[in-house]
Amino acid sequence: MKFMRWVWVIVGVVIGLPVMAFVIGTFLPRDHVATMAIDLKAPPERVWALISDFAGTPKWRTDITRLRMDPPVRGAVRFTESTSQGDVTFEVVHQESPRVQVVRVVDDDQPFGGTWTWDLQATGSGTRLTITEAGFIKNAMFRTMGALFFSPADTIDGYLRALAKTLGESAEPHTRQP
Repeated sequence: MKFMRWVWVIVGVVIGLPVMAFVIGTFLPRDHVATMAIDLKAPPERVWALISDFAGTPKWRTDITRLRMDPPVRGAVRFTESTSQGDVTFEVVHQESPRVQVVRVVDDDQPFGGTWTWDLQATGSGTRLTITEAGFIKNAMFRTMGALFFSPADTIDGYLRALAKTLGESAEPHTRQP
């Protein structure tokens, strides 16, 4: 009898946790905005050369295992990043060298989507680079997992740290209000 009680407890946990995660996720917001900035010594033109060279991204971002430049769609540049979590296809929405770049996820099969906006401001001889992710998480269970285990700013933080390292700088990213 004691054994059967433990079996029911285990079955309840195995079924109950995912159901609870889904229910909690339905109450969490689908959309989010995360903004981080970094103050670099490099001039905007040098920073722009790195961030706008999508094909060269795997040379300095260790989270990207491969990058494929895809055929343009309606004249828009498209590329697919491969990471340990899979492939994501992006499209360049807007570029204004060396000041603004906006890229969006175009792969509707992903459980997430949104845009990344790079804003470069000259600061004397350097650059303040601000990245804003305006994203969404479709699946309620993924929203719960995201709230528990990571921040939307984690990817931005890693990107900015890799960029600073590539530029030979020790600058630290900091949170900015959108």
